[in-house]
Amino acid sequence: MDGLPQRWWQWVLMYPTIVIALFGAVPQYYHWVEAASIGIPFSGNVRGAKEQEMAWERNVNCLHGIDHIRPSSSTNYSIDLVSCPSGDILVTLTPLQNPDQQISRWIVTKALFSQFAQSFFGTPALAQATGTQRAGPTPVRILDIKKEGATVIRRVQLSNNTCIEETIDAYTGRRLDHKSAPCEKF
Repeated sequence: MDGLPQRWWQWVLMYPTIVIALFGAVPQYYHWVEAASIGIPFSGNVRGAKEQEMAWERNVNCLHGIDHIRPSSSTNYSIDLVSCPSGDILVTLTPLQNPDQQISRWIVTKALFSQFAQSFFGTPALAQATGTQRAGPTPVRILDIKKEGATVIRRVQLSNNTCIEETIDAYTGRRLDHKSAPCEKF
């Protein structure tokens, strides 16, 4: 009985502390369950993943037939930008050495302005343009796009006039699959 509290006040202090500690961790448990349910790591940004999914939902119709902007960069990946009337910008990065590891993220400009107002002036982003270009055919135009749950499927026309169908995870922006497709809408 050495490990058990000997006085009444030890019992009163010990057990409520355990209950308070467990109760205080409930938001963390909720975060873990939510992260697991959408397929991101427990320490992942659940709010950010949901914002990305909402941006795909909001802008899915804007991506039909819009031309892309491909700025030159001195990076080892190519950059592709699509601006929507909502103000959101889809940034797609494709590694030059492994084009299958493409990732797409939405920049929600309304959120940027609210962050700017909170921090007044943030660190400015610097950009430099050089003559580096991606090898192989590049996406020219999105022909059609649809959303099925947390998956976005888009049909893209390439610079060599062939088309591919890409499957993208709306939470993470990662391209899950791509395959040849006819150059027509779904």
